Amino acid sequence: MIKDSKNHLNEINETYIQHMGVAFKIGITMLLTGIICLIHGLIPGLFKKTASSQITKMHEIVSRN
Repeated sequence: MIKDSKNHLNEINETYIQHMGVAFKIGITMLLTGIICLIHGLIPGLFKKTASSQITKMHEIVSRN
């Protein structure tokens, strides 16, 4: 598992700390976006474009790596 982790970090040219930061940022964004989606489902007038714009931003971040 350690070897696979090192290989992955080398493939994406990130240090462990850089990778952890990006992964945490995406994970927290996904959690918050999920909550926003649930609120939007209950009250469609709220957060009309928030979820889709967050998904687009996350896709851009992941695609760069």
